[in-house]
Amino acid sequence: MITQSAEPVGQSPESDELLRLANLWCEGDLGDEQFQRLQQLLRGDGALLSLFVRFMQVHACLAWDAGRILVDPNHRLGLEAAAVACVSDPELLFAEPEPVRLSAGRRWLMAAGAVCCLLLAGVFGWLAGRQHDVAAVLVQTAPVAVPSQQATPSDVVVSQAADTLPVPERAPLQLHGLSAGEASGVANDSEKVATQVAPVQSTEPSDLLSDTAVIAEIDRLLERGWSENGVQPSVSANDYEWVRRTHLVLTGRISTESEADDFVKSQDSRKRQQLISQLVADGSTAENLAELWTNLLIGRSNARKVDQDSLWSFLREQFAGNRPWMETVGRLIAAEGRSDRQGETNFLLAHLNDQATPATAVTARLFLGRQVHCTQCHDHPFARERRQDEFWSLNAFFKQAVRERVESPDSLPGSAVWSLRDDGREGMTFYENLRGQQKAVLPEFDGRVAESAGSRRAALARLLAEDDQLQVARAMVNRVWAMFFGYGFTNPIDDIGPHNPASHPELFDYLTRSFAESGYDMRRLMSWVAMSRAFGLSSEQAESLVAVDDPQEGGMPLFSRIYPRPMGPEQVYDSLRTAIVSLSGRGEAGAEGGGIRHRREWVEQFVRAWGTDDNEESLVFGSDISQALLMMNGRDLEQSIPQAAATAVNGGQGDGPAVAASLRHLALGTLNREPTEQEERVFRNRYRTLARTMTAQDAMKTAAEDMLWAYLNSSEFVSVH
Repeated sequence: MITQSAEPVGQSPESDELLRLANLWCEGDLGDEQFQRLQQLLRGDGALLSLFVRFMQVHACLAWDAGRILVDPNHRLGLEAAAVACVSDPELLFAEPEPVRLSAGRRWLMAAGAVCCLLLAGVFGWLAGRQHDVAAVLVQTAPVAVPSQQATPSDVVVSQAADTLPVPERAPLQLHGLSAGEASGVANDSEKVATQVAPVQSTEPSDLLSDTAVIAEIDRLLERGWSENGVQPSVSANDYEWVRRTHLVLTGRISTESEADDFVKSQDSRKRQQLISQLVADGSTAENLAELWTNLLIGRSNARKVDQDSLWSFLREQFAGNRPWMETVGRLIAAEGRSDRQGETNFLLAHLNDQATPATAVTARLFLGRQVHCTQCHDHPFARERRQDEFWSLNAFFKQAVRERVESPDSLPGSAVWSLRDDGREGMTFYENLRGQQKAVLPEFDGRVAESAGSRRAALARLLAEDDQLQVARAMVNRVWAMFFGYGFTNPIDDIGPHNPASHPELFDYLTRSFAESGYDMRRLMSWVAMSRAFGLSSEQAESLVAVDDPQEGGMPLFSRIYPRPMGPEQVYDSLRTAIVSLSGRGEAGAEGGGIRHRREWVEQFVRAWGTDDNEESLVFGSDISQALLMMNGRDLEQSIPQAAATAVNGGQGDGPAVAASLRHLALGTLNREPTEQEERVFRNRYRTLARTMTAQDAMKTAAEDMLWAYLNSSEFVSVH
């Protein structure tokens, strides 16, 4: 029973203690024992409860005023009347609050209703002794601290939850916005964003972060896992297997005949390290990464019809220049300008539909490794740390973004030019919970709120760069690891959290810190993984050992061998062209030989866009080479296959060395290895059979063409192993 105290408020030791504890709670520094004491004070004295209510009223008004929600004198009277009603009738504390329906023309009513909900739900939570649940019921203003007197001297003020990052060697990174004058006609937009998102300064490798030390630590932690699980790793891959796999992972295509042959013949003991250094800096790797991330950012089907080529060009420039990954993420999030001139704008332009909920979900999934799409409507059913209010707090960063059509005489027929800008809207974001109640949130990430006017997306970019949990680094490390091995440290790779344990948590943490300390250097990250002992292992393993380390059966991957996996459609396309064009003697063409647009048109035949609000799509691709070649339907390919077979024959006749030379030419150009004895027997038998009914030269040419088709249609050709 709550009793009324006759002692004036503010003149007793209990009231002083209450105010001190209330201050600690608002700052998030209240300990467990202090929390219990606060409950005792609120339960035992109505005057103290009244004092607490008035204190929270003032705190809430200050917080909302910092968010530019004005409270007039009449409104304050209304708040005090509501507080007095709560104190005079304690049963109101337990009454079910009515859903608050807000009028766009009367914003001041929102503050009154929200403060009342704050007081009712907050005190109810204390009386029930559920401190953590209070934060989920409040109107999301409890984490909002009163602005410090020492504000951040920028257009976007971000509340500081911590002054330092957990890695002392790594200074907080600032992000790079659109440079001024990057494209004519949009200089103002570029300058505006550039002032909000400062450039990242690339960090030089420190003595504590040498490549050799990082690779050694990767090997040590993996080997410890093998030992603890009683797993014997496979033997090292031979040069043929390794060079093909490395080209496939980094450049997106197999090695050409000459690339494989030259690498194997080299006697240099450091040739693997040299090839990795060459490939990570090669333009084909930048193009491969640009294509991978274009597909991730807007989808293969490009359902929203944004400028796919412009986005691809932006990503290629970022990867080719080895720009820090954090800078790339910041530019994608904070971009402004035209879709045809600022390629980075196309990411958000593709996802601003449905109240920007797709933009929220895709940003969290790709850049933070969080699957939050289901928390749009309710708290996550399995991950208690992911709540509905967090989804809408992240969504609030995108509420200012506006997508507008631009009439341009330069646009191609059937294409559209869009512009992306911020309209400067302020205030809170509202959503409805499962009980039909309206809730209000501020733009908040990881407990830190963007408080003042300015670009909220630029504020989010800053918060990501200063995140002491290094979520952007962690998400990219997991994705790069999966790029090399087929499996990440978590499954799926974009769902990281306590609910989804990592296979190698210590290694995962170590690589995350190292990547952040390197200045988010993508080339160094890829080099570390490529030079690890695990990536140098063979895919061949004894059957008894395969059963111990078989993630396809649902177990945790131990990376004691290379797990064979099918190529993606882009890899199939580029590898087919590489094999056929190079064997035909028409050069060493990879993806550029067929043209990126032709490849996309071909890949789109396997994509199904569902037309949902979340822009979902699926890929139906069975690695059927016969079907793939027919669907390519290119005249150059139709001519190249017979030409490749004719070139392989090289004028040779008879059943002697010419047969072996021709077969080696075909095997190196397609499978990047020497032919087996069985393959040589099959080829010779085919040649002898044909020679009975045609000339020796025609028989050799026909046998070579048949063998080429057999190699291209083999499961070995379409696998990464």
